[in-house]
Amino acid sequence: MGVFLQDTARNALPRWTQNAVKGNYAIGAYLSPFTSPQAANGYKRSAQETADLIRDSSGEFWFDPTTYALTMPRAGDFRHYDTWGLWDGTRGDLSTHAVREDHIGRVYEIQRQLSSPLLAPSLLVSYPDTPVSQRALELSQESTKLNPSTWLTISGDQQFWSAGAELDAHIGALDQLEPSGWLLVVTRSDNAMPPGATAEEVYGLMRTTFALSQDRPVRVAFGDVAALPAVAAGAEAIGTGWDVRQRICAYQDFEERDGDQAGGAWYQRPTLRGLMGGLSNGEHTILTSEDSALSTRLTPGTIGPKPEQAFKHHAVVLTEIVDELNQLSGRNRVDTLRRRYEAARPEWQAVTRVTGTKIGPARWIKPFLDGLNLFADSEGWH
Repeated sequence: MGVFLQDTARNALPRWTQNAVKGNYAIGAYLSPFTSPQAANGYKRSAQETADLIRDSSGEFWFDPTTYALTMPRAGDFRHYDTWGLWDGTRGDLSTHAVREDHIGRVYEIQRQLSSPLLAPSLLVSYPDTPVSQRALELSQESTKLNPSTWLTISGDQQFWSAGAELDAHIGALDQLEPSGWLLVVTRSDNAMPPGATAEEVYGLMRTTFALSQDRPVRVAFGDVAALPAVAAGAEAIGTGWDVRQRICAYQDFEERDGDQAGGAWYQRPTLRGLMGGLSNGEHTILTSEDSALSTRLTPGTIGPKPEQAFKHHAVVLTEIVDELNQLSGRNRVDTLRRRYEAARPEWQAVTRVTGTKIGPARWIKPFLDGLNLFADSEGWH
């Protein structure tokens, strides 16, 4: 299995994670201080109870400090975050060795209390050759010095992951720290689905994954379908969920909110394996009605009408693809995903004729296939 669940503003994480682990379509969940309080608040369970429930179902439980979100544009949703006591002084102040060490220590202490694997805090980087990127490197260095068994997070926006040789140099410096594993994050300016990925970003994420996965596990948080090329390059697992905010790490989802609003409707658009992408509910209804044979070929079985049923279908599709790739190695992983993308393109033509969908292979296929091909060319695999 190669799918894990990101935290959600809803109170469904423990139960749905338990069901997913028992149903073999997820390995566990990552809890975020931005999304869940430390103590029960009448709406959500305490972090300790959530951790215990997930582990009782044989699922992995992780506490992700999500420190990189503090410097996102317009970040302001601190209602839950400030209940965790992650800072001795000013929230987000990492200007000196002393305050960085204190923050790291507080993160590790919470993770030990929750019996979570250690996952160090990180900074959001927009370009890999700046004072911010140097500070991010220092934070990772200090985190591994305090505990060499920690995992490290690398968080960057699309410009960061598209930065070519400068990105490779930054990743090379981080790789020398030899942590237990890596969590990669691509941050985005909006939460449109599918995300507005570029071939250069995909290529950079694949290069990074390939280099780091040679001797340590790599996972992609908030990765969902956009992270499948990273799996082809060696990532073992990707993050997803039943809300767009679990599938995309978008700046707007960390802005201040009114009251305790959960934040939008369930994301129930079906994901069709044969399309390597999704349709709206209305489009899928038209497809099923007008060409049931095509619909069945693209996504065997039925998709239930309830939110958890829709999520299960999506997670099963992702799990099947990730598991297939994880059984392969090297070039075979890339070739297998390429064949899936190339087979999906003519299917999109048929689906567009039937449903009239406006979002097709230009968004769901092209940037990911183009990035995959750039990586294959760089490795001499094309």
